[in-house]
Amino acid sequence: MPRGGYREGGGRPKGSPNKGTELGRKTQFKNLSVSGYPEEIEAIKKLAQESRKSVSKFIIESILKK
Repeated sequence: MPRGGYREGGGRPKGSPNKGTELGRKTQFKNLSVSGYPEEIEAIKKLAQESRKSVSKFIIESILKK
């Protein structure tokens, strides 16, 4: 039974790497949740916006003193 596309021999050859594995992702991101009162969260968002950073980058740099 043929594998792959509609024609005989169509599709990705057996054993060839997937595009994602071929490029090899080097950076893995993790998620973290922050809880707080709505006023606190809004204050953090405002400070991040004023410093022209994303909330994630603002928090990371603030805590790690970068």
